[in-house]
Amino acid sequence: MRTCHKLLLLFAVLLWAEHGFAQSIDTVKLNFIKRQFAEINRNLKSCKKVEKEDTVETTEGNGVLLYYSGKEIKKIAATYFGETGKAVQEYYFADNKLIFCYCVDYHYNMPISEKGGGKIRSTTEERFYLSDCKVFLLKKKPAVSEYFSEFPDDPVKEAKRLMSLK
Repeated sequence: MRTCHKLLLLFAVLLWAEHGFAQSIDTVKLNFIKRQFAEINRNLKSCKKVEKEDTVETTEGNGVLLYYSGKEIKKIAATYFGETGKAVQEYYFADNKLIFCYCVDYHYNMPISEKGGGKIRSTTEERFYLSDCKVFLLKKKPAVSEYFSEFPDDPVKEAKRLMSLK
């Protein structure tokens, strides 16, 4: 085998190994987040719940719930109600660091003020997976939506804002 072929083969093997290693690191991170997500939701009843109102104006109001285990933040659940839908944003923490953010917009069939209105017609979702406060994976459903979405561009910044509400 010629030297250039050996180098190409070595390069291909190293590239493949690096790609596989990166995938396994992301799999470990995702599995950790999924375990934390399940554990947090399973133990919410034992958490201290703090209710706040967001300063963001909505047509039908809003509410923010912060869940603490001791002094450690575990979850923030923010709900924003509108005439034609509602938005829910959930933030999950491990060791006081944001690890997962789930956002969903529920779009109603017609305004809630109309007879027969307020039934969910469609949803738009985004899931932010974080490690060291940096997004390493973002999933959207559907990938493109006909609706304008106000999901947070920076979930870490938005979670800090929500925690600082009076």
